[in-house]
Amino acid sequence: MAIEMSSRKAHFGRTDRRSEGRIACEGDTVLDVLSPQPKSSIQARILDVGEASLKLSVLFHVSPGALIRIHMTESIAYGEVRYCTCEGAEYYIGVRIDEVAPKSN
Repeated sequence: MAIEMSSRKAHFGRTDRRSEGRIACEGDTVLDVLSPQPKSSIQARILDVGEASLKLSVLFHVSPGALIRIHMTESIAYGEVRYCTCEGAEYYIGVRIDEVAPKSN
């Protein structure tokens, strides 16, 4: 079935498909990559947050699909890396948060 040219919408650049808004923020955190290649105590910088997601800056590539644990002041978040892009000397990772649990003392 052909689509009339007058009903087609132009696409310019990347389309933001997120269903939630994002809030820019800055803060430091520590994360652990749990799988597929475990690494502990990785320094990261928080760039923005959503209702169930984060954008972090790290110093090396983290594979999409990797499971991570993020250490916060009063809780620990578990999530999955959804993307990793190189921006100069750092990598930006998008994380979908699956669970947040209080820290046990």
